[in-house]
Amino acid sequence: MRVLLDTHVLYWAVRSPKRIPTEASELITDPASELLVSVVTPWEMGIKHRKGRFPDAGPFLGAFTQHMAHLRARELPITGEHSLFAGQLEWAHRDPFDRMLAAQAIIENAVLVSADGAFASLGGLRTAW
Repeated sequence: MRVLLDTHVLYWAVRSPKRIPTEASELITDPASELLVSVVTPWEMGIKHRKGRFPDAGPFLGAFTQHMAHLRARELPITGEHSLFAGQLEWAHRDPFDRMLAAQAIIENAVLVSADGAFASLGGLRTAW
């Protein structure tokens, strides 16, 4: 199964795995899961860190490659198809990072692991949490 991690889930999977519910944790740790982390994730973390909204993101991003290897996650690039789909989503949610994650999960046939309830209102998106 393909599994795309939301930004906070990636952080918690590394720093506070007990914060992740059992079902979602099992998806992340299952060797059969193909873990994906969008390139939008470090970008979002960096912006929030720079604005002072995510102070711990700086050190986390400094070891980003190691965290990815530890989780056996693969970086998911943003393609033109992802961008076009994200911009055309019929969804009132305006956060551009969330729109991209949703588009990528749908196009890549992945389950999006997230605690963000905003994703529940988007039809066609499979989520876990």
